Amino acid sequence: MEISVQARHEEMVQPEIARLHASARAEAFDKNEVLRRTTEAVNLLHEQFKVVQGAGGAVDIVVRPISVSSWRPMVKGRPQPALYRASAGLRADFTDFAALADLAAQVGGIEGVELGWVEWRITDATRLELENLCLTKAVEQARQRAATMAHAAGAGEVTFVQLADQGLLGEAPSARQAFEVAAPVPGAMMRSAKGPDEPPLAGIELRPEELSVAVVVEARLNA
Repeated sequence: MEISVQARHEEMVQPEIARLHASARAEAFDKNEVLRRTTEAVNLLHEQFKVVQGAGGAVDIVVRPISVSSWRPMVKGRPQPALYRASAGLRADFTDFAALADLAAQVGGIEGVELGWVEWRITDATRLELENLCLTKAVEQARQRAATMAHAAGAGEVTFVQLADQGLLGEAPSARQAFEVAAPVPGAMMRSAKGPDEPPLAGIELRPEELSVAVVVEARLNA
């Protein structure tokens, strides 16, 4: 008798890294002015990130180039002088969530600085450890499920014929992982505790929801 089963194992884990997405931007009728103001905002954010990094609370900082665009506003059907906009994105990975909250309170209200959202993450080492754990548990669950079905049908011991990721059963035997991590947690944005236009306050304890790491396998066994 041939038995086909699907098994899934999930582990919940607390985030280890808070990736802050931020930006600096300015608008004016003078191109040099918007570049100056945006550059100042970028340098301010970068310096604040480096302070936290120097204290061991951040592990990675990315500063993207400044981009400039322009357009001519229309007032009563008449084109106005060109309006310029400059912007640049920044990203920092924080391991100290309290330091992140304090930094957000310090810079969140500064003109030209925009704090976007926090992306909760885990380290590569933790990811690999959980992948292996979930894969092992999912395969064990597949074997147990098939054994239960075989016993109920009056058959004997079960042996694997095929083992595959979800949707791949029928290909050559494999044991590849179907790894998934939850998307950024809804409501876990820096401003979620207050109104949409208010920066977070110093002293707020960030409490991110747990992330989900899961593996799904499909198996075909003989009994």
